[in-house]
Amino acid sequence: MLKRTYNIKNGEVKQAIEKSGMELREFATLSLEKLNVKSKKKRIRQKALKRVFAQNEVVKEILLMVDSTNEKNQEQESSKVKKQVAREESVVSVRGLPVTFLLKLGKAHMKDLDVVKYYYNAEKEEFYKNKKLLENAIEEEAKNLDSEPLLAFQEEVQAELDKRAKK
Repeated sequence: MLKRTYNIKNGEVKQAIEKSGMELREFATLSLEKLNVKSKKKRIRQKALKRVFAQNEVVKEILLMVDSTNEKNQEQESSKVKKQVAREESVVSVRGLPVTFLLKLGKAHMKDLDVVKYYYNAEKEEFYKNKKLLENAIEEEAKNLDSEPLLAFQEEVQAELDKRAKK
Protein backbone atom coordinates (compact mmCIF):
# COMPACT_ATOMS: atom_id res chain seq x y z
CA MET A 1 0.00 0.00 0.00
CA LEU A 2 1.37 3.38 -0.95
CA LYS A 3 1.76 6.08 1.62
CA ARG A 4 -0.06 9.29 0.93
CA THR A 5 2.35 12.14 0.44
CA TYR A 6 1.56 15.80 0.49
CA ASN A 7 3.69 18.18 -1.46
CA ILE A 8 4.75 20.97 0.84
CA LYS A 9 6.45 23.76 -1.01
CA ASN A 10 6.68 26.04 2.02
CA GLY A 11 9.84 24.89 3.84
CA GLU A 12 9.08 26.91 6.99
CA VAL A 13 5.78 25.14 7.45
CA LYS A 14 7.41 21.74 6.99
CA GLN A 15 10.07 22.53 9.59
CA ALA A 16 7.47 23.86 12.03
CA ILE A 17 5.43 20.67 11.70
CA GLU A 18 8.51 18.52 12.29
CA LYS A 19 9.50 20.54 15.36
CA SER A 20 6.02 20.18 16.86
CA GLY A 21 6.49 16.41 16.95
CA MET A 22 3.31 15.57 15.12
CA GLU A 23 3.05 13.50 11.99
CA LEU A 24 2.04 15.02 8.71
CA ARG A 25 -1.07 12.85 8.59
CA GLU A 26 -2.21 14.21 11.96
CA PHE A 27 -1.55 17.75 10.81
CA ALA A 28 -3.56 17.13 7.65
CA THR A 29 -6.59 15.83 9.53
CA LEU A 30 -6.47 18.73 12.00
CA SER A 31 -6.23 21.26 9.21
CA LEU A 32 -9.14 19.70 7.31
CA GLU A 33 -11.21 19.83 10.48
CA LYS A 34 -10.21 23.46 10.97
CA LEU A 35 -11.41 24.33 7.46
CA ASN A 36 -14.61 22.30 7.92
CA VAL A 37 -13.94 20.10 4.89
CA LYS A 38 -16.48 17.32 5.13
CA SER A 39 -16.03 15.80 1.71
CA LYS A 40 -14.50 12.36 1.50
CA LYS A 41 -13.33 12.86 -2.06
CA LYS A 42 -9.57 12.73 -2.34
CA ARG A 43 -9.31 15.52 -4.90
CA ILE A 44 -11.27 18.01 -2.81
CA ARG A 45 -9.33 17.17 0.35
CA GLN A 46 -6.00 17.64 -1.43
CA LYS A 47 -7.07 21.03 -2.78
CA ALA A 48 -8.04 22.09 0.73
CA LEU A 49 -4.68 20.93 2.08
CA LYS A 50 -2.85 22.95 -0.58
CA ARG A 51 -4.78 26.00 0.58
CA VAL A 52 -3.82 25.29 4.19
CA PHE A 53 -0.14 24.95 3.36
CA ALA A 54 -0.30 28.25 1.50
CA GLN A 55 -1.90 30.05 4.46
CA ASN A 56 0.57 30.44 7.28
CA GLU A 57 -2.13 31.69 9.68
CA VAL A 58 -4.00 28.38 9.72
CA VAL A 59 -0.74 26.49 10.18
CA LYS A 60 0.22 28.68 13.13
CA GLU A 61 -3.19 28.16 14.77
CA ILE A 62 -2.93 24.38 14.46
CA LEU A 63 0.63 24.30 15.77
CA LEU A 64 -0.34 26.48 18.73
CA MET A 65 -3.20 24.10 19.41
CA VAL A 66 -0.80 21.14 19.40
CA ASP A 67 1.68 22.96 21.65
CA SER A 68 -1.02 23.74 24.20
CA THR A 69 -2.11 20.08 24.32
CA ASN A 70 1.54 19.02 24.78
CA GLU A 71 1.89 21.51 27.65
CA LYS A 72 -1.26 20.14 29.29
CA ASN A 73 0.12 16.58 29.06
CA GLN A 74 3.41 17.70 30.59
CA GLU A 75 1.56 19.47 33.42
CA GLN A 76 -0.48 16.33 34.12
CA GLU A 77 2.68 14.19 34.23
CA SER A 78 4.42 16.64 36.57
CA SER A 79 1.38 16.73 38.87
CA LYS A 80 1.41 12.91 39.02
CA VAL A 81 5.07 12.98 40.03
CA LYS A 82 4.36 15.61 42.69
CA LYS A 83 1.49 13.54 44.09
CA GLN A 84 3.71 10.47 44.24
CA VAL A 85 6.46 12.37 46.08
CA ALA A 86 3.93 13.84 48.50
CA ARG A 87 2.47 10.38 49.03
CA GLU A 88 5.89 8.96 49.92
CA GLU A 89 6.52 11.80 52.35
CA SER A 90 3.09 11.47 53.96
CA VAL A 91 3.58 7.89 55.19
CA VAL A 92 2.90 7.92 58.92
CA SER A 93 5.54 6.52 61.24
CA VAL A 94 4.58 3.43 63.22
CA ARG A 95 7.49 3.69 65.65
CA GLY A 96 6.54 3.21 69.30
CA LEU A 97 3.18 1.59 68.63
CA PRO A 98 2.43 -1.71 70.40
CA VAL A 99 3.20 -5.00 68.68
CA THR A 100 -0.41 -6.17 68.79
CA PHE A 101 -1.53 -3.09 66.86
CA LEU A 102 1.33 -3.48 64.35
CA LEU A 103 0.43 -7.11 63.73
CA LYS A 104 -3.23 -6.16 63.32
CA LEU A 105 -2.22 -3.49 60.78
CA GLY A 106 0.06 -5.91 58.98
CA LYS A 107 -2.63 -8.59 58.74
CA ALA A 108 -5.18 -6.07 57.47
CA HIS A 109 -3.02 -4.40 54.82
CA MET A 110 0.08 -6.54 54.21
CA LYS A 111 -0.81 -10.19 54.62
CA ASP A 112 2.10 -11.51 52.58
CA LEU A 113 4.86 -10.06 54.79
CA ASP A 114 6.92 -12.80 56.44
CA VAL A 115 7.51 -10.63 59.51
CA VAL A 116 3.77 -10.43 60.11
CA LYS A 117 3.26 -14.15 59.49
CA TYR A 118 6.09 -15.44 61.65
CA TYR A 119 6.39 -12.82 64.43
CA TYR A 120 5.45 -15.29 67.19
CA ASN A 121 6.95 -18.38 65.49
CA ALA A 122 10.04 -19.46 67.50
CA GLU A 123 11.26 -21.67 64.63
CA LYS A 124 11.82 -18.53 62.51
CA GLU A 125 14.51 -16.88 64.62
CA GLU A 126 14.97 -14.01 62.20
CA PHE A 127 11.36 -12.85 62.68
CA TYR A 128 10.65 -14.09 66.21
CA LYS A 129 9.70 -11.08 68.37
CA ASN A 130 11.79 -8.72 66.25
CA LYS A 131 9.88 -5.45 66.71
CA LYS A 132 12.38 -3.26 64.81
CA LEU A 133 12.14 -5.51 61.77
CA LEU A 134 8.34 -5.45 62.04
CA GLU A 135 8.25 -1.63 62.20
CA ASN A 136 10.68 -1.23 59.29
CA ALA A 137 8.83 -3.75 57.12
CA ILE A 138 5.45 -2.13 57.73
CA GLU A 139 6.76 1.36 56.96
CA GLU A 140 8.50 0.21 53.77
CA GLU A 141 5.49 -1.77 52.58
CA ALA A 142 3.16 1.17 53.30
CA LYS A 143 5.00 3.18 50.64
CA ASN A 144 3.97 0.58 48.04
CA LEU A 145 0.25 0.62 48.85
CA ASP A 146 -2.28 2.02 46.40
CA SER A 147 -4.08 5.26 47.22
CA GLU A 148 -7.23 3.89 48.91
CA PRO A 149 -5.51 1.25 51.09
CA LEU A 150 -2.85 3.81 51.93
CA LEU A 151 -5.47 6.26 53.17
CA ALA A 152 -7.11 3.56 55.29
CA PHE A 153 -3.70 2.58 56.68
CA GLN A 154 -2.83 6.18 57.54
CA GLU A 155 -6.23 6.78 59.19
CA GLU A 156 -5.81 3.71 61.39
CA VAL A 157 -2.30 4.69 62.44
CA GLN A 158 -3.31 8.30 63.07
CA ALA A 159 -6.31 7.20 65.13
CA GLU A 160 -4.06 4.98 67.26
CA LEU A 161 -1.52 7.78 67.68
CA ASP A 162 -4.27 10.20 68.73
CA LYS A 163 -5.66 7.64 71.17
CA ARG A 164 -2.21 7.18 72.70
CA ALA A 165 -1.63 10.95 72.89
CA LYS A 166 -4.82 11.43 74.95
CA LYS A 167 -3.57 9.06 77.64
